Amino acid sequence: MIKQASDIDFVITWVDGSDPKWLQQKIKYSSEMEDFNGNTSTVRYRDYGTLKYVFRGIEKFTPWVRKIYLVTADQCPEWLNLNNPKVELVSHSSIIEKKYLPLFNSNPIEWNIDKISGLSENFVYFNDDMLLNKSLSPEYFFTDNLPCDFRLYTDNLPIESFYSIPFTNDTLMNNYINGKWPLSKKGLYSLKYGKQLLKEQLFIYQAKHRGIPGYIEPHGPQAYKKSSFKKAKEIWTKQIEENNTHRFRQSNDVSIWLVRHLQLELGIFNPVKKKRNHVYTIRDIKELERDIRNSRSDMLCINDADVSSEEEYINLISQIDEMLKRKYPNKSSFEK
Repeated sequence: MIKQASDIDFVITWVDGSDPKWLQQKIKYSSEMEDFNGNTSTVRYRDYGTLKYVFRGIEKFTPWVRKIYLVTADQCPEWLNLNNPKVELVSHSSIIEKKYLPLFNSNPIEWNIDKISGLSENFVYFNDDMLLNKSLSPEYFFTDNLPCDFRLYTDNLPIESFYSIPFTNDTLMNNYINGKWPLSKKGLYSLKYGKQLLKEQLFIYQAKHRGIPGYIEPHGPQAYKKSSFKKAKEIWTKQIEENNTHRFRQSNDVSIWLVRHLQLELGIFNPVKKKRNHVYTIRDIKELERDIRNSRSDMLCINDADVSSEEEYINLISQIDEMLKRKYPNKSSFEK
């Protein structure tokens, strides 16, 4: 089991989509860009100021974390205090082969975070719009040296183009299992899932007789073991290597949700309840404000979204910034 909190690191990926140098590179390679899942939209790369509050939330609610690694394309937030020994800036070039760079696709970037020098075996991965909403212990993320997670299946419905990526993941997983499901029964019938367990019976039957239909994803800070990345890369070596060549998002990308799914299928996790994280968009102002004020969810994800005008966008971001200032009023030691 985890002997101390210093056994757990946090990893965050971030990009400043307004950086002129980064934009110049993006334009240079734009001929390789498909109009897929927001590649051509500013929303995909827009930074709306949540990262500072991610750090404030970490210091306030999980002060036990050993180290925070911020992974960027040779960028650094102007406010970040690099003299703080608990934070380290990680360049893409230190974890990704030069022949694949620059990358404007989060999927291959995420597949290489396990290469961070000094990264602990147990770590939690954040996007820069994922915030902690209340105090959480190390055991919230890892118990008995295993990630805390839920193993719940669902239909993978092609609602939008993005869902081709989960389809790719599910195909790879089902080919690996090759009709021998379940490789582990851990977490299949956990009472911690509550009423959701009743809905799961159909999907469990489908997984056994026709293959895994898809997974319910938490879309929040996710606990991983570094060794799970190694195992995944041994199983899907060719596909993950090919994934590194996708400079921009493509319909046949492989996402690191596949590592999460591998942990679930091999029983490398401890079951927990599903409702730990809530996802909002910048348009969900009233619901987001209530959650932040009342600390209803353990963790929050605030996704960007298309809005009708630049004026509306500025207004929404301003409101969210005020909410976050009230939630995390104190400057953290990660700030200059």
